[in-house]
Order: sequence, then C-alpha cells, then structure tokens
Amino acid sequence: MIPYGREYDEDGFPIAPPANDEGVPPVEVETVSSADETPASGPRRVPLRERLLTVDQLATLAPPEPLIEGFLYRGTLAQLSATAGSYKTFLTVALSCALAAGENWEGYRVPKAEKVVYVAAEGASGLRARILAWCELSGVDPARLNGQLFVLPCPIQLGNFVDVSEAAELAREVGAGLMVLDTRAKCVLGLDENSATEQGKAIAAAEHILDAAGCAIFTVHHAGRTGSTPRGSTAWDGGVWSDLRMEGADMLAKVVCHKHKDAPSGCEHHFRAVPHTVSETLMPGVPETARNTLVVVSSDGETEASSLTGSVRQLWDAIETASTSAGMSPATLTDVSGLSRATFYRALKTLHTRGFVKNVGTEKRPMWAGTALGRQAFTRGAVS
Repeated sequence: MIPYGREYDEDGFPIAPPANDEGVPPVEVETVSSADETPASGPRRVPLRERLLTVDQLATLAPPEPLIEGFLYRGTLAQLSATAGSYKTFLTVALSCALAAGENWEGYRVPKAEKVVYVAAEGASGLRARILAWCELSGVDPARLNGQLFVLPCPIQLGNFVDVSEAAELAREVGAGLMVLDTRAKCVLGLDENSATEQGKAIAAAEHILDAAGCAIFTVHHAGRTGSTPRGSTAWDGGVWSDLRMEGADMLAKVVCHKHKDAPSGCEHHFRAVPHTVSETLMPGVPETARNTLVVVSSDGETEASSLTGSVRQLWDAIETASTSAGMSPATLTDVSGLSRATFYRALKTLHTRGFVKNVGTEKRPMWAGTALGRQAFTRGAVS
C-alpha cells in the first residue's frame, strides 16, 4: 500500500522520497514510466481505448467452447452447489476424470482431453479410490490420467495475493483447461460468506486465475439446509458464467443448469450413485473398506420398462423375496431365482451396475442384498 503524502509523477506513479536526515537511503519503489510499459510483476495493461470494439468487431469474438457440452465451457467461471450428502464430489470427480481422459462423459460430449487441476481443499485421502473406481467402471486405463489430472491436496485462499498468484502461475505452467475448487468454502477463509463485497474479491481473484491461465474455474459449494440454492452471498450467482444446482439422496441425483450466460440453460440431468469396490490389482495391499466407494453415472433414459430383461426382474424378485439384511450368496441366489449360471451373472451385473443391489459381504465371499434405490425403482414401476 502506498503511504499518504507521497508525491506522484505526471503519469500517476509514486516518486521515491529523498534520503532522511540520518542519511538512510529511501526504500526503493519499483515503478514504470508509463502505462504502455510492462511492469515486472505481470503483463502489460491494455488501455481501455484499445479494448473498444465496434459492432462489426463483435463478430471476431469466439463463441463459448465446451469442455463438457452442456456443463462446462472454456475460460468461464462456474459453480456447482448442493447440500451435504448429495454426491457432488463424486460427480465432480467423474467429470474431471472424463475431461482429463478426453472421454465423453455419460453421454455428454467432451471435444478433447484437457489437463485438470483438482484442488482438494477438504483433503485428498479418498480421491484415489474414487478416481480408480471411475476408471474401472468406464474402462479407462488409469495411466491415461497421469500428466492429465493433477490433485492439489490443500486449499487455494482466494483472499491471499500470494496463493492467487501461485495458482495462476501453476495453472498456466500445467496448461490446465479446468481448475476445480472443492470446496469453495475452504478457499475463502477469512472472507465473510454473506458479504457481497468480500465475496466479490474472491470472484475477482478466481477470474484473475482464469484470465492468466485461460482455463475454466469450477467451484463446488454448499447449498443451504434445504434445496440447492447456494449458501451465502448471491454475488457468486450473478458473477458465474454457469450456475449448476444439484440435489441428491438415496443414490439418486439431479443437476439443473440454472444458468449458462451464452448457452442453453434450464435443462435437467439425472444421475445415480453406483457402489463400487476398486480391485486389488489397482490398489494392492489396501483393505477392502478403503477400496469401497461410489461412482456417479447418468440415469437419463434408464427408467423405461424395456430397458431391463425379464431375467433381471426375476433375479430382483428372488433377492427381495428370499434375502435378508445379511444378503445371499451367488450359489443360493442362482437356485432361488431358477436362472442358469450364465444368465444369473449377467442379470446380477446389470442390477449391480445400476446400484439396485450391493455386496454386503466381502470381495472373496460376496453376499448380495437389494438397495433402497432398487426398491424405489421397482416399486414405482419405473422398471419391469
């Protein structure tokens, strides 16, 4: 901060004061002679006059380029808000992995692979299992994510100049197409969540990273106790380019594109959380309990009666009729359902993939039981 009482030159830059009576030289002040020169701390400031566009020149502005079509766009600020336990981090991990691998995500187009910096502000200990589970269910070799998906196991404080500068440099050096801040609350410590002025500073800091690196910034935020309305000041709601709102419970979730500034919005996307145990091959020496996780997948178009075969319904009926909370072994379920061994395993895979059944035993001695999601789906007649 420049002290009061300092003199300035004709260009508005401070003039260093003369030495004091004791002959102590003044503190050197780094200045530039005019607005057209480049200061050592950053790129040259472009005068406003040079930024003016005519109506015809507006045609030179590129349209929004999707990173994940319908969800995220290059060089924009976006937020996802949801209540606790709504599977928001599982969804964010899944879309980050898909973007890093260059794979279409649950039916939504990913034009090309992009490097992703995932800021795990609440800790990174559980991310390995979640990432590897997504790879197994998606048939993607985890090696493809090396050099594409990076995890920063600490928050970036948007109210801290050093953190913001380092984050901008980091994203630029990596060549990130996306930086995820999970969660935003952990990245705005010391800034009043309910103050539009304070959160405006955080938005400006995020936009600085975005401008410096040319990446999208995707913040994961908590909603209030009910609904999916973001908690705190509405400054972010107006400041973001994309405002995604999520609700989830009982292994089902819904994302509403509340706003995209220059792309279609108002659409709904439905998902479900699938239990998955990462194989020992990918996580050798890790206890099974630490390999158990969830993967969020699309459920759009999956509730039609024709989407499941009769053998799947037959197996479900057997599980719900004869099973207990302790589950039933594959051998017992094969006998009870009356299905052949091959048909049984195909039907079981379908039920498990959709999250309708879960293994309540161990990997070596599985015991299968129905889930609340399965009972809800079959009871409401969504599947037959």
